[in-house]
Amino acid sequence: MGTERELIQIKRRRGNMLKLIRQGHEAQFDRMDDFEMYAMMQNLGSNMSLRQVLTMLQDLQVLGYVTFEQSFSDLKERMIAEEIMLTAAGLALVMRRKDNEEVLFD
Repeated sequence: MGTERELIQIKRRRGNMLKLIRQGHEAQFDRMDDFEMYAMMQNLGSNMSLRQVLTMLQDLQVLGYVTFEQSFSDLKERMIAEEIMLTAAGLALVMRRKDNEEVLFD
């Protein structure tokens, strides 16, 4: 089990991911994949591996905040997430920017 500080960091990263997805939607960009999310999180100063990014996206999917297509890429030799988008619950959460048990917004 993680420390309180680690749990807060995870919740903030989730909030940042949701905000980044929303910003992409607002700008009418193509839906991102896990590598784009990885690069954006690095730009925000979150030192996460691609595997950590995918795991966090999977967590957000289980929580009902995002959906995406997941498959194994022979070319990349790993699982990938594509077409990442917010669900109605994820959109409502980002629009309100209200913290909850799973997500913190800065």
